[in-house]
Amino acid sequence: MGRTWRAGPQGAELHGMDRPEATIDIRLRQALLTLALWVIATLGLGLLLRQERVSSLADLIALLSQGVAVNLLLGLAVLAIATRLFGWSDLGFRPTPLWLALRLLWFPVLMLLPIFALASAIGLPPLRAVGFLALNTLLIALSEEWMFRGILFRAMAVRQRLWPALLLTSVIFGSMHVLNGFSYGDLTQSSVQAVAATMTGVFLGALLIRTGSIWPSIAMHMLWNFGLLLLTFEAVGEQQPQPAPTLQALLMATAIVMPNLLYALFLLRKVTAVDR
Repeated sequence: MGRTWRAGPQGAELHGMDRPEATIDIRLRQALLTLALWVIATLGLGLLLRQERVSSLADLIALLSQGVAVNLLLGLAVLAIATRLFGWSDLGFRPTPLWLALRLLWFPVLMLLPIFALASAIGLPPLRAVGFLALNTLLIALSEEWMFRGILFRAMAVRQRLWPALLLTSVIFGSMHVLNGFSYGDLTQSSVQAVAATMTGVFLGALLIRTGSIWPSIAMHMLWNFGLLLLTFEAVGEQQPQPAPTLQALLMATAIVMPNLLYALFLLRKVTAVDR
């Protein structure tokens, strides 16, 4: 039968439903099919429709700051159709109580303050570029959280215990970032992104589990991406920086996301998994 998981006395409770094994297997296959179509839409069709070639991080940031990325809209369309077609109503698109959001998000928001402060000190992009960066990072966060913390994690959580489902979803989420290397030709940089994204995936999953809603994960995902893009906008706009050595880049990325990973472990310290 399916698995269910429950937070501690202070946290939100999330329960899976008892389902026949065949139904669980069907849902997992549906989720994996949706993932494949989502990758094709966001990467494959997006590259075909994109007029500019993205061959570097500078090109990517320029693209996100000049207009709405069509591939993001294509990916969201795939997710919306799949959610409606397969009747998924348990993906976490429900409001989060304000008291719970304030209680759980104070630490990651605190970690964001130095990033935004440093970006402001370096110099912000033009207002139009800031607007498009905000919009596109929101679309990225909505699309990726809907796919991974919504569709894929839910499909795995009804079959596996909490930690295997969370870790496997996070690893798949991180691995998808390796594909960025095929867009701008730097597999080393995209591999470092994959490690950081895997760690971040655990943090975002913890927010989903503790709140019962996907919206806090979407909000934090968007704010982290937005802050980091603002921080790097001026540097890559003036001149293409030399990439840091792989080990140095990995240590820097790990240092940035490690506090959120440790906070995720703290949030999940009282979470248990029980059979239903």
